[in-house]
Amino acid sequence: MLFVLLAVSFLLPVAGCRKVKSSFPSVEVSATETTETTVVPSEGDSTTYTLTVASPLSYEACVYLAKLYVLKTQGNLPEGINGENITFDYLDSIDLPFALNVYTTSETGCNADTLSRWQADGNMPDIFLTDSFDAVMEAGYASPLDRYISSEKLLAPNIVYPEMLRQFYIENDHYGIPYQAAAHVLFCDMEVLNKAEITELSFKQDQDSFKKLLAKLASVNSEEQQIIPLYQAQTLIPYLPITFYGSQYLSASIAVVRDRKAFKDSLSYLKGLVSSGYTYESLDQEQVQQMFQGLSPLLSRKVGIWTGSTDEISRYDVYMPNTLSIMQIPSMEEEKYSPAMLSVYPLCVSSTSQHPSEASKFATFMALDEDALLLTSRQIKREGFLPCISSSYVWKTIVSTQKYGVYLSQFQNLVSEAVFIPSITSSTKYSDDLFYIATHLDTLIVEKKEEQEETQTT
Repeated sequence: MLFVLLAVSFLLPVAGCRKVKSSFPSVEVSATETTETTVVPSEGDSTTYTLTVASPLSYEACVYLAKLYVLKTQGNLPEGINGENITFDYLDSIDLPFALNVYTTSETGCNADTLSRWQADGNMPDIFLTDSFDAVMEAGYASPLDRYISSEKLLAPNIVYPEMLRQFYIENDHYGIPYQAAAHVLFCDMEVLNKAEITELSFKQDQDSFKKLLAKLASVNSEEQQIIPLYQAQTLIPYLPITFYGSQYLSASIAVVRDRKAFKDSLSYLKGLVSSGYTYESLDQEQVQQMFQGLSPLLSRKVGIWTGSTDEISRYDVYMPNTLSIMQIPSMEEEKYSPAMLSVYPLCVSSTSQHPSEASKFATFMALDEDALLLTSRQIKREGFLPCISSSYVWKTIVSTQKYGVYLSQFQNLVSEAVFIPSITSSTKYSDDLFYIATHLDTLIVEKKEEQEETQTT
C-alpha cells in the first residue's frame, strides 16, 4: 500500500512554479497552492506602507523576520541577543511600522508565468524568490537595486560570496540578491548498491574510481539485467567538461564549444561507460520494457546512481529516507574535490513595487543577514540548500545540521571557486543545452555502443 501511495504521489501531475530539471518524476508544490495573504497592522493602525513577500517562508516566519529587521535597523536589538537566541515572545512584543502580505511558494520560488498571473490579478509581490531569473528579466518584472542598497554593508565581499552576487549583475546594476544555492551532484540509492556488496561510498569520486564503482555494480547483471548502475550518462554532460580541464560552464548547444578538449574528452568518457553496459543508454527497448514495464526507473528501485541537484534532496528522501547517499561529480584526479557546481536562486524586487527602497533593503536582510538566516532556520528546517554568505557559524548551524549535512558541508571550502550552472540565471539557454544533449549527443553515445557491438560480431 505504501508503495502504491508513493507511486501515485510521484506520478500525479501537479502544477508547479519551477521547471523540472531531472528525468525522474517530481513532486512539485504550486506557487499559489499554499499561498497565504495576511495583513499585519501595527498597534494603533499606524502602518505607513505594505510589503508583499513571495518566498518559501511561512507567514509567521516572515513576520518574525520583519520584527528582527526593525530591531536591528533601529539599533534596538539588545546586547548579546541575536537570531539564534532571541525569543519569539520578545519578538511578539515588537510592533511593525509596516504591514506584511505573504505568499508562500515552493522551495525554489516562482517563475515568470506565476508572476504574470499575479500581475494580471493586481497581486504582484514587492519581493519574490525566483527560479527563472532570465525570464523574469525579459518580462521586465524585476527592478534594479543599486540605487537603494549601494551602501549596504551586507553586500561586502567578506559577507556575501562576490561571484554569487555577480550572477545577477546586468548592465551596471544588480537585479537580484543571492538567497540560496544548490549543488549539482550524483545521488545514490544504497539499497541498489548493497546488491553488489557496496556498503560504503566516498564523496570524492574521480574518473577511475567512478568507473570501477559502476563496474562493480554491473557485476550484479552477470546472469540477467537486474539493475542499472548509472541512469542516463548524457545527464552528466553539462558537468563533466567542468572537471575535464575546464573552469567554466560550457554550453553544449554551441558548436565551437563542443570542439574544446574538455568537452570531447567528457563525451569520450561517457561513451566508454555506455559501451561497457553501465548505463540506461546501454539497454535496448526490449530490456527497458522488461525491467520497468512502464514504471519510472526511480520508482523501480533498480537505479544505482543518477545526476541531480541538492534542491531535489527532499523529493528523493521521501522515497528512500534511509538509503539515499551523495557523491561529487567525478574529478580528474584521485582524492581531489571537483569544482563546486552551483545554481543560485535570487530574491528580486518587483518593478511595480510602490516601495522599492524598503523592499530592496528588507530583501537584502532576508538573504544575507546572519541573524536573519539563523532565525529562519529555527522556524523552518529545509534540506539541500546552501547559504550565500561565508559565515562559518551559519554553515555550521544551518548546513551541518541538515540530514545530509555531512555531504553538503563539504561545499563550504569550495564555494569561493565554484562554477555556476546557468539553470536559474539563463534557464532558457540551459534548457536548450539539455535539449541538444538529449536529442543529439545521446545519439552519438548510442552510436558508439552500436559500432563496438558490430566490431565484436565481425
